[in-house]
Amino acid sequence: SPPDAVLYPSSVEEIQDILRLCCREVYREGDGDVPTVEIVSVIPYGAGTSLEGHLSFLLPRDDSIINNNDIVEIPSSLFESSNSGDSQLLKNEKKRVRIKRKGGISIDMSNFQSIGELTPGDGFIKVGAGVTRNSLNDALRHTGMQFMIDPGADATLGGMTACGASGTAAVKYLTMRENVLGLTAVLPPQTISSASNDAGSGLKPRAVTCGSNALKNSAGYNLPGLFVGSEGTLGVITDVTVKIYPLPSHVIAGSCTFDDLHTAAEAVTTIRMIGIPVSRIELLDEMSIRAFNQSVKNEELKPMDEKATLFFEFAGHSESSVIADLSAARAVCVDDFEGSNFVSATDEATRNKVWAARHRLYYSSIALRGGGDDDGKGATSQSTIVTDVCVPFSSFADIVSATAEDLRDMGVFGTVFGHCGDGNYHAILPLRSD
Repeated sequence: SPPDAVLYPSSVEEIQDILRLCCREVYREGDGDVPTVEIVSVIPYGAGTSLEGHLSFLLPRDDSIINNNDIVEIPSSLFESSNSGDSQLLKNEKKRVRIKRKGGISIDMSNFQSIGELTPGDGFIKVGAGVTRNSLNDALRHTGMQFMIDPGADATLGGMTACGASGTAAVKYLTMRENVLGLTAVLPPQTISSASNDAGSGLKPRAVTCGSNALKNSAGYNLPGLFVGSEGTLGVITDVTVKIYPLPSHVIAGSCTFDDLHTAAEAVTTIRMIGIPVSRIELLDEMSIRAFNQSVKNEELKPMDEKATLFFEFAGHSESSVIADLSAARAVCVDDFEGSNFVSATDEATRNKVWAARHRLYYSSIALRGGGDDDGKGATSQSTIVTDVCVPFSSFADIVSATAEDLRDMGVFGTVFGHCGDGNYHAILPLRSD
């Protein structure tokens, strides 16, 4: 369900005030001398591009303790009012209260747009949680450095940290977990705020800064790693320090088709196991290519053979080494696994055409399922389910091909694709309303 309110804080202090007021002791008419603790659910919001469902406000199945008129006892030390003045309460003293869940709010982080200065020679930069991946790379373009994690959407750095994003470049640059050096986050309140205090008074939730600007740090707990993938449950992330990398001087893109999905996946495993350094390697099944072909009928892009297809990208600072990597991958695909239609491109415009089927896959899959139909019953992005699985390389070919076969045997429309360089694959399942 939608939030009861959307708030747009601009500072850490404003987030602290918001969180403090979301767990508050109030005296309502008819309560007598037993206060009510009102709990407001808080969901931080970045760009709304995540697929995990953590932007949805969902009540727990068993909400019996909350939202009834029962009186419960909780430690007095949790109350802000108990920690003021000179009174010293015993740790085991209890306070009688009612507990009510009072809706939910969304904290939009779009105002956190700071981008720190890049010191020459450093491989990191500090950015606000609301900065998007493309905005950061636009700001860095003149430096010759780039942020390389690409989840396939223009997501915010705070959101990518919160959901542990990876994507097409993870085969070379790994995931957000390995690329976050430090962060600042506002933690949930330690105490229940008093009804007598205004927003700017009382005990504020803590803002913590953890991590280091050093590229390697083995001192103490890996606290930034604890927040990466926490999906907003541990606190509201306000800024992130991330690794950045030099832009490669030479890039070559390529693609190759195979008679079946299992063979294409086996080729990926061989390429990785013999150590060919790919920057990106993506796998699309036959249905994915069919969806692409249907989407380009009236455009300059040419339809492709409707077969399982691998897409490659090789990058480096030596043209000869990049060409050698491409040739080694071609030998695996064509000579060892009988792939065909192996094509490559070096200029950016042609590289984009080679990869067009992969870049368009999400929306072309929806369109193939009647997206945009006049009857209003076709699939939409809101009615589309995307699965996410990562498996060991030894199992990848069997599992990804079995998934595509299951969809076909059960009569379920879906496209199967993967960031196959790290054993990760997805199924896109567009659902019609009828």
